[in-house]
Amino acid sequence: MQRCLRSIPLVSALTIWMLLGFSNWIGGISFAQTMAQSRAEHKPTILYDIPYTKAADVKIARRQTLDLYLPPRTMSKPPLVAFIHGGFWTLSDDDYRIGPAIADVLSARNIAVALVRFRLVPKHRHPAEARDVAAAVAYLIRKADQYGYDAKRIYLAGHSSGAHLAALITLDSRYLAKHRMNAKSLAGVIAISGLYDLSHQMLSSEEAKIAILQTFGADGKALKVASPITHVRADTPPFLILAGSADFDGFRVDARKFAAALRATGHQKVEQYVVPDRDHFSMVELSGESNEPRSLLLAFLKVEPLSEELQDLLASKRRWLHPPFSTAPFWRHEKLIRSFPVDRRFVERLLPIYGPMKYELREWPLDRYYAIDLFSYLDSLPKKKIGKGRFLVITNLHDEKQFWDRKQVEPYKPVIVIGIDEEKNLFRFGVFYRALREYSWKPGPRPPMMARPLGAFIHFLKEPLVELQAQASHYALTPESFRLFNDDPLKPLRNLPKEVYEVLTYRNGCVYCHSFRGVGSRSHHTLVSTGAPHGGFALPLETYPPKVWKDFIFNQHEVADKIGASPNVVEENVRQELYDLVVKDRRRLRKSKK
Repeated sequence: MQRCLRSIPLVSALTIWMLLGFSNWIGGISFAQTMAQSRAEHKPTILYDIPYTKAADVKIARRQTLDLYLPPRTMSKPPLVAFIHGGFWTLSDDDYRIGPAIADVLSARNIAVALVRFRLVPKHRHPAEARDVAAAVAYLIRKADQYGYDAKRIYLAGHSSGAHLAALITLDSRYLAKHRMNAKSLAGVIAISGLYDLSHQMLSSEEAKIAILQTFGADGKALKVASPITHVRADTPPFLILAGSADFDGFRVDARKFAAALRATGHQKVEQYVVPDRDHFSMVELSGESNEPRSLLLAFLKVEPLSEELQDLLASKRRWLHPPFSTAPFWRHEKLIRSFPVDRRFVERLLPIYGPMKYELREWPLDRYYAIDLFSYLDSLPKKKIGKGRFLVITNLHDEKQFWDRKQVEPYKPVIVIGIDEEKNLFRFGVFYRALREYSWKPGPRPPMMARPLGAFIHFLKEPLVELQAQASHYALTPESFRLFNDDPLKPLRNLPKEVYEVLTYRNGCVYCHSFRGVGSRSHHTLVSTGAPHGGFALPLETYPPKVWKDFIFNQHEVADKIGASPNVVEENVRQELYDLVVKDRRRLRKSKK
């Protein structure tokens, strides 16, 4: 209320006072005072420079202390977050004050926070800093009752090199064992923009390389022992592993590989997520509205639930770690598989699937891909299974189709991509989405979350003609996707005007999803939960209600907004002609049924 009154001109404020009456104004002052008093009551008690071990060197004794932010005591004990600052093991947080900013946000939500300092490189090399963090954690576990936080809800968090230390002392049992403790005393680990494999060649930052050399040396064996990924095991607390979409090169790759290594041990509680629109430093800015890192952190601490949208997204990512489809059957054709270096054209082939979420591709080195020559593969299959003829129809997971003439396509050397880097199941690549409704003209409950996986897909080793450029039907392919025919499946459309034919095929791909004159498909969405087809089926163009068809052609953006999809705009010079053609065919169909 005080803020509102400050922002109103004096005359307006006086007018409000007169209208509301003196007694209400007094009430307003009382309310403002109450709010101020409430904020003061919720201010944490801060205990500075608490020694957690006997100082190794009195000259740097403060480096082996922690600051403790304790929210006001309530009936229930608060959780504790022990935060380890970053700085490539060489810098303190005194100038950057990332820790205090985090503590302010968390303590306001009734969370106790410990800001842990440790001895710094180069004067004190590894494992000094890890030993200090372990001593601090052991101290905080022992002192839970004394300080009043919940001993069963102690979380270890770290940023950058602090995330490395948090992960290392949790996974390498030797550190806590020196204090007669183990990782089971922790409720969870929050690793933000961390380093988990110190020998990782993707780290392009010179600062990171120099800091690693200063801290751990150049010996490969020593780097391996100091890497959290070396010590992954299942009997450790839950992990939340975060990186930013604009993080330093290599950090996103490292986060994904670390999470994958943890899961490979059988660890059941590992969440890994790339936060959009965040870099290495904004990842730890937890204040402000609509703050995704804060939401993820508070949900992990079981303090505040995630939004339904983010909850659905994380559940989808979790579900498709083990997708209901696989590119594994393609790998049985071992003699046909070749390896290729990733180049610009290959990366561009991935973008139609990822769209605005292309930052997720940075979780991968994108070094090499593995593929099978398309027609060598088809020629190796039994004719009973694949059919025969020069015309190829490709049908993907979503029943989107592609129609090719082998003579036209073969010169551009099409291959089926079946693996990227170390991943052999490309259905683990992809994005998730949730439309607003199934059809623009049919209101109803919002559809569930859908999957748009990469899967096996077509790539051309030689730059193809424009009509062979990437279409949705080129992706999410399975061994059952291919059929050969003697007759041209597009023959019923060949006599159409050139511009209309191009719109129906490669320019807008109408018959790759819908059908017209019996040519095409009935495409659909794919449920995240089961991989099954789901509503919003693409109907034959002639069967759409007249107004719907008109809106689809002439008001494409409005239609897309209603559904929550991207528009597929038909070029203006062809719209009327295509519209009239479909209307004419609709009338013809009606007459034939009478």
